Amino acid sequence: MSYKKDDVVSVITNAGEYVGKFKSEGDSTFTITKPRMLISGEQGVGFARGICVTGAEDAKELTFQKTGVVFTTPTSDVVEKAYVESTTSIVLDSGGIQA
Repeated sequence: MSYKKDDVVSVITNAGEYVGKFKSEGDSTFTITKPRMLISGEQGVGFARGICVTGAEDAKELTFQKTGVVFTTPTSDVVEKAYVESTTSIVLDSGGIQA
């Protein structure tokens, strides 16, 4: 599948699921910016502040080796909205955008 720069994509790996903005794809790599790892808790599914348990918070970029990627897919509208709200100060509602 082909993505445009800044498309919000989901990257599913053997280690977990990540959402971010598509940056680039090479022969052996796939890179996203503003990556967020999905986590599941008592409140349901949400985004971790880091990309792994021991990683720094709010990583700017994450490059995957394609050998570890199961698949990539465009992110659903509901998850994309939550992702935008978690990575910016923009709050999206059904009536438009609020800052």
